[in-house]
Amino acid sequence: MSEPEMSGDTPDDPVVRAGEYALGVLEGEERAAAQRDMLAGGEFARAVEWWRARFAQLSEQLGPVAPSAGVWPAISARIGSAGAGQGPTPIAPTTPQTGLAGWQLAGVLAGTAAAAAAIALWIATPGVVPTPAGPVGAEPQLIVEASGEDNRRLVTRIDPATHTLTLRVAGLTPDDTASQSPELWVVPEGGAPVSLGLIPGEGDFARQLTATEKSLLVEGATLAITIEERASAPHPAPTTPILVAAPLTKL
Repeated sequence: MSEPEMSGDTPDDPVVRAGEYALGVLEGEERAAAQRDMLAGGEFARAVEWWRARFAQLSEQLGPVAPSAGVWPAISARIGSAGAGQGPTPIAPTTPQTGLAGWQLAGVLAGTAAAAAAIALWIATPGVVPTPAGPVGAEPQLIVEASGEDNRRLVTRIDPATHTLTLRVAGLTPDDTASQSPELWVVPEGGAPVSLGLIPGEGDFARQLTATEKSLLVEGATLAITIEERASAPHPAPTTPILVAAPLTKL
């Protein structure tokens, strides 16, 4: 994957913004705007994919980072001293049984710092500013961004104005491509899965929605993907485990 080019003279550069989106540090309207640009494709989407690949390389190079032996006792002592006017209360240090273990937390923090450093370094690199992605429509869009194991990824945009379903899929090609294919499902809130048909396992895909499909694809419904037999598609219900799933949200 070739490197995206940028001017390097401002943190507002589209490629820097793509790196911030890939890193997950954008919030609120900035994140919503970046999601719209991501779903619109073009230079911004390619820059995001480049950053994700770069951050994945950094993560592999870092490996696990173990905290020093005094980290958990120090945290426990600070928690114990939070009482009103009381001195530290001894608390036996324990390793959390849920969430991130100490070494995992340290690894995440180190990885984030390295990724942020990569973006900072990129700002100093001269180049040509890419053309930002254009607007995706005035009417609110419905989007899904889901990921799973083995780098599986589903990015979906539903444009109510044009009745268009747009997908970007990665890592979902079945082992037996001759007889199997990914199948897309919509699961209404409190309802049963309804097939939206077979989709490719890699790349971009778009098609028009029927009136029935559009009525099901509303905010709060969930999109999911399974691997199914081609010959009997579309299926009345999933027959294999769900690989990726996420709810539709409005932007």
